[in-house]
Amino acid sequence: MKVLLVANYEPDGQNSMLAFRRVLERELPRQDCEVRVAAPVARVLRLAPSPRWRKWFAYVDKFVLFIPSLVRAARWADVVHVTDHSNAMYVRWLDSRPNVVTCHDVIAIQAARETGADASVGRTGRLFQRLIAKGLGRADLIACVSDLTRRELLALELADAGRVTTVVNGLNDDFSPVPPDEAQRLLARFELGPENGYLLHVGMNLPRKNRPAVVRAFIALHQRAAANGRPALAGTLVFVGPKLSSELVELLRSHGLADRVKAIQDVSHAELRALYSGATALLFPSLQEGFGWPVIEAQASGCPVFTSDLPPMNEIGGPGAVYVDPRDPDAMAAAIEHAAPRLGEMRRLGLENATHYSAAQMAANYVASYRRANSGRGAHP
Repeated sequence: MKVLLVANYEPDGQNSMLAFRRVLERELPRQDCEVRVAAPVARVLRLAPSPRWRKWFAYVDKFVLFIPSLVRAARWADVVHVTDHSNAMYVRWLDSRPNVVTCHDVIAIQAARETGADASVGRTGRLFQRLIAKGLGRADLIACVSDLTRRELLALELADAGRVTTVVNGLNDDFSPVPPDEAQRLLARFELGPENGYLLHVGMNLPRKNRPAVVRAFIALHQRAAANGRPALAGTLVFVGPKLSSELVELLRSHGLADRVKAIQDVSHAELRALYSGATALLFPSLQEGFGWPVIEAQASGCPVFTSDLPPMNEIGGPGAVYVDPRDPDAMAAAIEHAAPRLGEMRRLGLENATHYSAAQMAANYVASYRRANSGRGAHP
């Protein structure tokens, strides 16, 4: 089967989507597929006179210059796979071929309709989300990455149920436990020695990522330990992502914990694996996700996981994760304390759970989706 992957514009810096494209590019040939990739190239963007013009120049690259080459590339394919729903507007130029769109979440569409956790979208953003929704409505088949995403997409009436399926994400890179000595070497620049346990959070500084609750849970963990006259389970809190807001820094300073929190950027894949492997636990109390990759990445790396008792986190984390109320930092701290004696069991069960999310199985499920899209075209040309 000839599969054309429609991928993201690299200057947009959507690293998770670029990784998703790479894993499909690697795994689909192992499923007897011939694969080509079509993606917009930065041409006009390089001529942008200032940063504030970059978005508009990028639109020319993505929605003007790319279209003719996309149409030509599609002629070769048996099926076209738009790997990110944020590119669903391309479907209107792909009607000549069976097509599949991966829907990673509907969070931005909900925000544009003022129903999501990050409901703050400008006029251009709302127009963009309408175009995405229209593209999803034209697709032959929409493959949602979790059952939650499928339920939410149908609730928004973006497509009828007969054209929506679930293809659960697989790990988009090699995640496995890093031996302690190697992890210590990889983490040396972060000054995270084995004697100083740390809680880990991975994610951007978006309201739905719930960073304030992570900080408050860390404060509560130290307060509980001090009240009981013993050291806290984790002496340090590490954020992989942007720097903390000034409000959170001030909150930590008021509790004497500002020097115990680190926010680190430009983390390599090897360092991320080591951070997961060396952590006391991942704390991931997200309010809204399409899938929740950090949960599975951490488990595959041997890291215990505390995450929201909300879908999709409580649908994918399995019995190894501990599920918490993401709006109750004190309860999070209590749950971490209570689970301390069984962190080893959580690691074992997490490793077992992560085996259900292999890239090979995901690719096989996509091939089945391609066949479904093809057969649908045969029945309804």
